[in-house]
Amino acid sequence: MNKTFKGRYEIGDIIGAGGMAIVYKAKDTLLNRTVAIKVLREQYVSDEGFIRRFRREAQSAASLSHPNIVSIYDVGKDGNEEYIVMEYVKGQTLKEIIREEAPFPAEKAIYIVRQIAEALAHAHANHIIHRDIKPQNILVTNDGRIKVTDFGIARAASAATLTNTGDIVGSVHYLSPEQAKGAQTNEQSDIYSLGIILYELLTGKVPFDGDTPISVALKHIQEQPELPSKIVPSIPAELDAVVMKALAKSLEDRYQSATELLSDLERVLTGQTVIWDKTLLANEDAQKTEIHKGLGKAIANDRNKLNSRNKLLEDTIHRKKKKKRQLIAVLAAVIVLVISGTVYGLYKFLYVPEVAVPDLRNLTLEQAEIKLRENGLELGEVTFDYHDEIEKGKIISQSYAPDTMVKMGRPIDVTVSQGVEFLTFPNLIGENLDKENAVNVIRAAGFEGDITFESRLHPTVEENRVIDQDPAPYASWAKNAPIKLYISSGPELKMEVMPDVTTLSSKEAKEILEAYKLIVIAQTESSNLYPPDVVIATVPAAGKPVKQGSEVVMIISDGPGPPP
Repeated sequence: MNKTFKGRYEIGDIIGAGGMAIVYKAKDTLLNRTVAIKVLREQYVSDEGFIRRFRREAQSAASLSHPNIVSIYDVGKDGNEEYIVMEYVKGQTLKEIIREEAPFPAEKAIYIVRQIAEALAHAHANHIIHRDIKPQNILVTNDGRIKVTDFGIARAASAATLTNTGDIVGSVHYLSPEQAKGAQTNEQSDIYSLGIILYELLTGKVPFDGDTPISVALKHIQEQPELPSKIVPSIPAELDAVVMKALAKSLEDRYQSATELLSDLERVLTGQTVIWDKTLLANEDAQKTEIHKGLGKAIANDRNKLNSRNKLLEDTIHRKKKKKRQLIAVLAAVIVLVISGTVYGLYKFLYVPEVAVPDLRNLTLEQAEIKLRENGLELGEVTFDYHDEIEKGKIISQSYAPDTMVKMGRPIDVTVSQGVEFLTFPNLIGENLDKENAVNVIRAAGFEGDITFESRLHPTVEENRVIDQDPAPYASWAKNAPIKLYISSGPELKMEVMPDVTTLSSKEAKEILEAYKLIVIAQTESSNLYPPDVVIATVPAAGKPVKQGSEVVMIISDGPGPPP
């Protein structure tokens, strides 16, 4: 697509395509950076429902700021074309990597899933459900960082979460049971889909497959997956437990939040026990029935014991009629004290007040820690990432958005800027590069800054070769800083006197004129005076001044020539 949106985004090659939109690589000429632009397919531009859904993607994702979520920069419309401008991520989809490398070692699979879970925890804290978590929507950068993209069917958790048609949304192999039933979805639906991804990373295949989408959807609802360790025996039992808990059919048995899943993944890495009821695999309903029976028997036994104790107490009271009132008063006082103390203790133990999370962005770690303590919170895990705009040492993002209500004492994770990323600039001096090739070489080295070119005369270096550069060869240079290349335009051009080449053959005349560093343009003309292929005249004429490098016209006879 040879087009520019909003006079700013220069559209380049297609880098991806989905059922609803096509993704192009583009250049933001205002900020001089590479971006990705998602453009709604032509067949949907007249469908208001699709357009609303397309815009909702931008509105949902633009509110998120997390190192593991693809950033949304802009949204707009150019003519009939709706588009979203997103962060450009160099790398592959997780699906492509799974096809090439799966099954993965447990540690690597956990490393990938933790980053996806952290992205989901951030989105869920902002009341956004992805609803289409699958490896095709997970990007992996060249340095291994995970980026979750395509919030095309994300919705606020407080809004309805079923499609108008009741159709199944998302890839059927990663569908949660509640989505397959067309029921309401929540954050736990994303966790189920993430559990499928973890299963696939560990075993190299999805837990449910079939000949048709409907058959796969029914398996999500009705069947239990095979334990991952049955496929790959080296998978530890604790990781089996995490996968199966994430894939629980019942929402009650599944992880309640991405944070809870992250906690168990940390337990696996540190060799701790992961709590999971394996009997759920055999027969969940039977298990629940047995639990109820067991509880019924326990309650009946307790009731019998209580009745026996009450009878004994009544006999004692009857035997001691004189002390009846005193005993009742003492018992009542004791009961009141016990109940009051128990209620107060439970209240103190269970009730933890909620506080609002402060805005930590653009603060230093020291400032953030002070602010968190002032609000009854703690500083959690600290990670670091490069950032083009936020200076080194300042916080880029936080695990809970500002003003989110959380329990007092909760740790808040933050990502701190390492400043602009610096790379080693290549040596281009002496290379024969046109502007397009020079840009490609520089971009391939990872630099994103503005590139300018300046031509300079040079007595010895031929045209189009690089004679100087800023930055210097092998210098450490910010990846988004401006770059300048100095290109040779050859030696300085001089004034000459136009030689007389009339009566010479066209070949001889051209060789002489080119030796004067002139650009020759040949024209023919009928002549009765000059034989064919003989120069009749030149423009400018012989003896006139002419500058090297300029164009001259050589008029050649095409006959018939002088009579015999």
